[in-house]
Amino acid sequence: MPPLNTRKRAYLKKHRNETNQFVPHLRDQDWDMSDSELIELSNITEMRNADPTISMSINNVLLDNNVKRNRPLTYSKTSRSTRWRREKEAKSVNDKGKLKSFGFVSIAPVVEASSPILSKNEIQILRIQEILPKLQMYVKPVMNSKDKENTIERYSFMQYSSIYTYFIKRIEGIPITLASREAARIHWADNNVAYRAMTIVKWAKEYLSQGVLSRHRQGVHSKRKSFLNDADIKEMVLEEIRRMKPAERFLVTIKKFIDEVVIPSKLGVIMQPVPESTLSNYLHEWGYVYRKNKKTIYFDGHEREDVVKYRNVWSKRMLEYMEKMDFYSGETEEDVLEPNALPEGERKCVFVTHDESTFYANDGKNDMWLADGENYIRKKGPGLSIMVSEFQCPCHGTMKIQKWSSRKLFKAGTARDGWWTSKHMVEQLKEDAIGLFEALHPNCVAVFLFDNSSNHGAFADDALVASRMTLNEKPWPLSEKFQFRDTVYISRSTDMEEVQSFYYEKEIKKRDKKGNLKTKKVRYFKGIRKILEERSLWIGHDLEGKKWKLHCGAPDRVNPICCALHFLENCPDFKNQKSALEEVIINSGHVFELYPKYHCECNWIEMYWGAAKREARLKCDYSFKSLEENIDLFLDKAGDLAHIRRYFRRSMDFIEAYSRCTDGREVVQEVKKFVEKKYLSHREVRVPSDLV
Repeated sequence: MPPLNTRKRAYLKKHRNETNQFVPHLRDQDWDMSDSELIELSNITEMRNADPTISMSINNVLLDNNVKRNRPLTYSKTSRSTRWRREKEAKSVNDKGKLKSFGFVSIAPVVEASSPILSKNEIQILRIQEILPKLQMYVKPVMNSKDKENTIERYSFMQYSSIYTYFIKRIEGIPITLASREAARIHWADNNVAYRAMTIVKWAKEYLSQGVLSRHRQGVHSKRKSFLNDADIKEMVLEEIRRMKPAERFLVTIKKFIDEVVIPSKLGVIMQPVPESTLSNYLHEWGYVYRKNKKTIYFDGHEREDVVKYRNVWSKRMLEYMEKMDFYSGETEEDVLEPNALPEGERKCVFVTHDESTFYANDGKNDMWLADGENYIRKKGPGLSIMVSEFQCPCHGTMKIQKWSSRKLFKAGTARDGWWTSKHMVEQLKEDAIGLFEALHPNCVAVFLFDNSSNHGAFADDALVASRMTLNEKPWPLSEKFQFRDTVYISRSTDMEEVQSFYYEKEIKKRDKKGNLKTKKVRYFKGIRKILEERSLWIGHDLEGKKWKLHCGAPDRVNPICCALHFLENCPDFKNQKSALEEVIINSGHVFELYPKYHCECNWIEMYWGAAKREARLKCDYSFKSLEENIDLFLDKAGDLAHIRRYFRRSMDFIEAYSRCTDGREVVQEVKKFVEKKYLSHREVRVPSDLV
């Protein structure tokens, strides 16, 4: 339908009034229409009457059909014409205060035809080129760190260096995004490149506008100290933690102790409870870590006074041996680092370590892939076992010449090979270890290293051991287990060496069943009393005048005159008695050493056992026959020479650290430093290889 003019609208409004609708005020001239217009309006009216929807007002149609209105029902004075009129009036008012109202005329700026019009990017490049020489002052290396004028914070130096690289890239024509990302990769490789690139652009804009960067404010906030920093409170909490069993050390338990005991007793005030996050941070600071419990260095006894005393002397003695030894480096430890020129008569030393380990037939994997609800049933008990006694050197690993090996397999058990004793050790040492070493290392001295166990410190059956003796004489046939060897002592009367035997023969007369008198020679042990009397050393009483007994019951020889046993033990020949292993090694011209107690980290063969048992568990089929057939293969695979030499170097790191540190925990941290860096030589001062 065509749009309506003023007269047509007036006519329609007239008819709307018949339905009592609102009709605005009409002027008289609005009714003046031609005949044709009246005919057209009558036709429109008939159409509206025929269609009830058209006959309704526009507002009623919108309300009935729920259609969104283009205009509100009430006039809000926001029509287009009204807004245009108001803006025009406001503009005319503002123009009255301009200079043009007072006769001033604006003149267009004169632009020389020769001056080029530069883009924003080109203007920025010119500014960068202008300010770049000044920026070089911030990124130059500091020649004198003591000069305060030349010093600069590390973070600020990184900021200026990043900006400098960014400006160079921009001058080369690289876009902003790429230039900032390249600068971020060069100077902030460990950070998020996208984030750091954004900050570099921000720093660059600040430097271009201000000529300097604002100071880095991170970490300069006001610091507040917790009452847990107090030394007395810290010690009180740590003492309580040590009293707890490790399995009972919970944050909740420790927090409860602090809130209910420490704060009232030490501070005497009511405070907010200590947050668990704060307590966790302080526990980390005090050396505690929440982690899975796993095997590591055993410290209970590791730092015992007698153990530390022996370790300090032993580690320094080991360093002296190391100065005469070969060490190894390279990817596969094939490079040999020989010692410095040895004095005339000195021979090269080689460490030979020993240890035993037991492998069980049913020792399989504990961790495996299982379906939900699946339960793999294994054989009960460890099964039959094979004990391995082995000597190793870092040069060859397990010492071998064809079928002659320093490894010995032993089936321990009552109905099997029996039980491993010191005699088996001496036998293996004599028959295999010493002979193999001298064949593989001619003109070298072996430093044999053993665990500090009772089996390795056992004495020979004929050794001078006072605890095996009786106080008085006693029949001692040759069938007795212990047969004491003759000894040499210094006579008090002549100051000369004299040989002393501990046995004598005594004739005993006895009648037989028929009544005949017969003489029989019986071998007697003299006893401690007779031995000391022959040496003119028998006192018979202690310092308090009490009669001597065989043994006073005291474990240590604190007072050598307390009893006959301790007095004889302190005689030089008894006191200097060596163990069976030590006697065999020293008599063959080599060196005998015992590791400190509880210090398995110093013995590299322990790591070899771990690798071998891993191989055995992977191939375990829970049969002793399979274990017996394959145990040598497991050991040979774990005994790869490169691995053995790495194990050896790690143990030497521990020994070297023990020679410098007094606490075992300090040693662990010291060895971590060794592991994190590569060194060219074990004997030299610890200098990283890339700096040598």
